[in-house]
Amino acid sequence: MTRMIPARPRAGANTSEKRIFDAFAGAQDADDWIVLHSLEIRRHAAQFQGEADFIVLIPGRGIVVIEAKSPEYVEYKDGEWRLDRVPNPGKSPFAQLDGSIRSLRGYLKHREILTGSEPIARLVWFTSLERHQFNNATPGDMQFFEWELAWRGDLQHPIKALGHLLDEHDAWYSAVEGVEHDPSVMTAEHVESIASALLGDFAGGRTAKDRKLERLDDERHLLKSQARVLDMIERNDHIYFDGPAGTGKSYLIAQLAKRWRGGHRTLVVCWNVLMADELRDMLRTHRDIVVADLNSLMLRLAGLDENPADAGREWYSEELPALALAAVQADPSLGAYDAICVDEFQDIAGFPAVLDLLFALAASGSANGTKLAFAGDPHQQILRPADAHVDPYAVVRERISDLVHVALRRGLRQVSGLTRSAEELLSRKFGYRGHRTTSTIEGALEIKRVSDAGDASHALAEALRELLENHQAHDIVILSPFGGHRSLVGRLLAAENFSKEERWLRDRLRVTDEVASVELGRVDLVEAPVAAVVPGPSPASALPKAPAGRVRWGSIFKYKGLDAEAVILTDIGDDAVSFVRGEGLDWFDLLYVGLTRARYRCVVVPN
Repeated sequence: MTRMIPARPRAGANTSEKRIFDAFAGAQDADDWIVLHSLEIRRHAAQFQGEADFIVLIPGRGIVVIEAKSPEYVEYKDGEWRLDRVPNPGKSPFAQLDGSIRSLRGYLKHREILTGSEPIARLVWFTSLERHQFNNATPGDMQFFEWELAWRGDLQHPIKALGHLLDEHDAWYSAVEGVEHDPSVMTAEHVESIASALLGDFAGGRTAKDRKLERLDDERHLLKSQARVLDMIERNDHIYFDGPAGTGKSYLIAQLAKRWRGGHRTLVVCWNVLMADELRDMLRTHRDIVVADLNSLMLRLAGLDENPADAGREWYSEELPALALAAVQADPSLGAYDAICVDEFQDIAGFPAVLDLLFALAASGSANGTKLAFAGDPHQQILRPADAHVDPYAVVRERISDLVHVALRRGLRQVSGLTRSAEELLSRKFGYRGHRTTSTIEGALEIKRVSDAGDASHALAEALRELLENHQAHDIVILSPFGGHRSLVGRLLAAENFSKEERWLRDRLRVTDEVASVELGRVDLVEAPVAAVVPGPSPASALPKAPAGRVRWGSIFKYKGLDAEAVILTDIGDDAVSFVRGEGLDWFDLLYVGLTRARYRCVVVPN
């Protein structure tokens, strides 16, 4: 994916700028391109002056400076431009571009970054018009070439449009004597140095807190844009959202619940306790919507306070659902929901008794007459043996014939570079067709090499120190295939003797002595072989919300469905592979879940 800086159109961007931004943001086969939007830096004489709508840095090709326009009508005659319904209808768009290019070239030369032979092309992009609507009354005029113009149709193929521009630019200027013209100087490293120079003042002076607020603003904007999906399908009563991690499924489930709640008794459920807390937080201003994790809901319906101490697979998947179903059948008012939304549906898709209960909770007693929405990712079935995996969508479709399938394939949570690195690490694609989240972060995925067991703590400390330079402690999570007893962090906190560096780690990991003792004093969900494939809930004490200055930690299983700015994965190695596969679970699906919890950075610490 193209690297967009900033990650979304600037506030106040006009229609043409937004169209071009979206075209580049969704473009494929341009992973090494950098698109800078709306640069405006005015500090002193040696700085880049003025504003450029877009500056595109292309390794191996050159620099393209773009002026975006969306007039109703364009005419060029006798050296004069006429652009109807724009702020300055008689102003030449190429004059604006030439001024930006002069400032750009002068600033970068002053910084001793340009060699002088970099191709710098100009492009005026009329996003509201096609070529046949342009009246060029003086086609022989040499003030511009027609290949320096782009049109509405080019928005569908922005990479091709700029490729054509640079082909023509190269053909013309390489034949002009006295003009240095060498696309080969645009190496990837040179492109990065140019981008860094142009962004220096743009990003200078921001604190970690400032960067977080900017990231949160970008994330909220992207999620809100996803709500357009609901505008197209909300009149359907039966909906299934399907997509890889971070495509906005949970957000859409929550937003759909808000839309459905008017005059309807609405229930939002999932299996994971922490995910239920997250959904509850999303819907905190709508107290008329019932949000619950399924285990707590079933216990309440059955009139029980807690699960048996020796509860196994059958209790969670068959016995407790049967008790809850009997209670609802005896007293339908316990359910009677007009709308039911189920997040992380893949966790329960293989348990018919749980599904029977869900449908019994409907006011109509079935899908007919009840609004139902589901969200799932088949590759996140990490609580069940691989040979017991099902197709979650097919399971629902068997029960609801008019189910509308909504395929979400554009990533909204994780930066594209991190996803690309994670896919390369696992040698498999995750199912994305594009990303709306880009980043200037280099090395978003890093693997710390560990030669022996004693180096693991050092590697963890090193990773944590590096992450703390850009992220606040409570925005970092450390995850492991193991739980409290066997994970690197669990062993570190349980140790009686530790080094100075390990003490530093303990001080940043331990939330409170009480919480630490609770973590270490119980058998973790995934450490009991019998429970490893049980869809039992993650205890509420797992991964407590850390106060400022403290880092959360726990198992990948518990954190499924959630995310953090930065994630450290520990204990990735042969021991974990043996444990996971010994329980019949899918190792690659587990790593996929772990890697996709991170929004911006992920560090892997092997054992």
